[in-house]
Amino acid sequence: MGDCGQMGKQINRTNGFMARLAHNEAGNVLAIVAAAIFPLAGLIGGGIDVSRLYLAKTRLQQACDAGALAGRRSMSGITWTTGANSNEETAKNFFNLNFPANKYGAGAPTIHYAASDTGAVTGTASVAVPMTLMKLFGFSSRTISAECTADLQLPNTDVMFVLDTTLSMNDVNPGDSESRIAVLRTAVQNFYNALQQVKPAGSHIRYGFVPYSSTVNVGMLLKRNWIQDNPVYDSRVPDGTSVIPGSTQGGTITTNTSVLDSGDKSTGTKYQGSSETCSAPANSLSDSYTPWSAWSPSATALPRSRTRVRTRDGVTYSAGLNKGICWITPTNWNNYIETYTQTVSENPNAGDQNADKTAYHWIYQPVTYPVADLKGAGSGDELVSGGFFTAPVSNNFGAARKISWTQANACIEERATRRNNEGTDVPRYDMDIDLIPDPAKPETQWKPFLPGVIYGRRASGATSTSGWEYSGSAPTYTRVVSPNSTTNYYTPNGSTDQYAACPTYARKLAEIDSSTLSTYMNGLTTAGFTYHDIGMLWGLRLMSREGLFAAEHAAAESTGRYARNLIFMTDGETDTRIGSYDAWGVSAVSRRRTSTASIPTDADQNAITEARLTELCTIAKTQKNITVWVIAFGTNLTTLLSNCASPGRAYQADNADQLTTTFSQIASQIAQLRITR
Repeated sequence: MGDCGQMGKQINRTNGFMARLAHNEAGNVLAIVAAAIFPLAGLIGGGIDVSRLYLAKTRLQQACDAGALAGRRSMSGITWTTGANSNEETAKNFFNLNFPANKYGAGAPTIHYAASDTGAVTGTASVAVPMTLMKLFGFSSRTISAECTADLQLPNTDVMFVLDTTLSMNDVNPGDSESRIAVLRTAVQNFYNALQQVKPAGSHIRYGFVPYSSTVNVGMLLKRNWIQDNPVYDSRVPDGTSVIPGSTQGGTITTNTSVLDSGDKSTGTKYQGSSETCSAPANSLSDSYTPWSAWSPSATALPRSRTRVRTRDGVTYSAGLNKGICWITPTNWNNYIETYTQTVSENPNAGDQNADKTAYHWIYQPVTYPVADLKGAGSGDELVSGGFFTAPVSNNFGAARKISWTQANACIEERATRRNNEGTDVPRYDMDIDLIPDPAKPETQWKPFLPGVIYGRRASGATSTSGWEYSGSAPTYTRVVSPNSTTNYYTPNGSTDQYAACPTYARKLAEIDSSTLSTYMNGLTTAGFTYHDIGMLWGLRLMSREGLFAAEHAAAESTGRYARNLIFMTDGETDTRIGSYDAWGVSAVSRRRTSTASIPTDADQNAITEARLTELCTIAKTQKNITVWVIAFGTNLTTLLSNCASPGRAYQADNADQLTTTFSQIASQIAQLRITR
């Protein structure tokens, strides 16, 4: 009983101590803190290292993306290169710039880039990131990784090529082995292939073409109502004949003959010259003559003769266009000695009357020609299909000349415009991109381009700078003895290489296969001079959603909006000629864009053309939502051309390789390079 009591007392004392201890916090803090150090260290260290891993992972992914984008952009088409100065090296350099070694305390990353058969560039990257506080818990490092893919993706896209196809496109750039036009054909085909390779299923790419020189070939793209029925041309009409009595023959006849004595004359190797300024170099020829001998047998005898000797040394040159290519041909003269003989003999028909001659009379004036037959059959809303009529303008005095207008030569004269000395109240229908022609207002319609009926007055030739008669002047009456005489008139008829050039037919925007494109590009002809404004004008007309072809664009865009791109390529500066038959007539005669009071100069014409080009480029960029790409090929990228382009879209290509690269760069930018994974 006593032990039990003692034990009870002890238990009571123990319970009292534990109770006091439980309610006394003074001695517990150190133990609790000591017990919490490791869990707290784990939480803090884990948070820090996880944050470092997250930052490193994010930056690694960004670096992987940057490398893939750079590598894809540097590719030519879908060709992937490795090694020094390669696409692979470009990709890795961009990666390393964004994630250098030791970033976030990590080591050197491992990176690999490669391209698929379709050109998509895929990269994989990994790097070991050492732990900091988590090392206390046995975690030394963690490896993070990233994957990325960059590719070109193409939405619905319009690409309009406005191509300079003037004579100079037959020239060869320094360092190239092919003409500019041949190089252009290849570059455009490569551009097409590059876009087709990245075209996703369900999207559409439409291609259009406007080759240009001094006018454009768009006649077969137009409705019959858009062409005038009875246009007026600077021309001529026959005005009958008259008789010129024959003259009386004289008492003597003089003849001249020559005989080669010795020496050599040979044709040298021909070479290509500048097609637009096709002219022969100055001759380096030396001619020497001996004095004429005395008349034999005497100065009064009949017959009588005399001789002299000519010696030639040096080189003469001839120049001529053959299918638009300028060929220079040298002729070498080496001690070339000829004896000339002049003989005077008695005329057995002395005193006889020569036969009478016929004089042919022409009236040069504006002439109205009904051209309904050129439009082809059908209603006014149907497309022009071409045809022909006859005009009595042939040199065979008034004989009918067949005037054809088909796809091969369906160029146009522009509609009414404003002269540079007229006020703004005079409309410029030719500069109105979207105006639909009104058949009741011929000034709003176009005219067929018909060099076969065009005649200018009082000019000696296409290069004349004076003498031209304004077409609004009173009619000019002429009399010529030979029907083929060119006295007092000029015609561009037959000068299809230079002064009456009509480029290859334009194509509206439409999807096209590779074979059709190749056939079209191979068919591009080169002729004429450089009128930049007419090319840009019709490039915009064919692209405009609001104009002539609005219904076709609306139908195409029923599947989605189209990105719109115009590629303007030229190989030369503005080069207009007042004697050239262009989209505004023969400017020296018609003066449709300059004052009628004086003959314009080429410089006047060039300034007008360049001002209009600038205006049209601005319309394309600010009103038509068109990205304008400009390529100066084999020529300087002038301020005029650079300002025409959208920002950052102007290029200079001096040779074939640079042109191919330029088109590849444009294709890459049109295709909208982006990360796809």
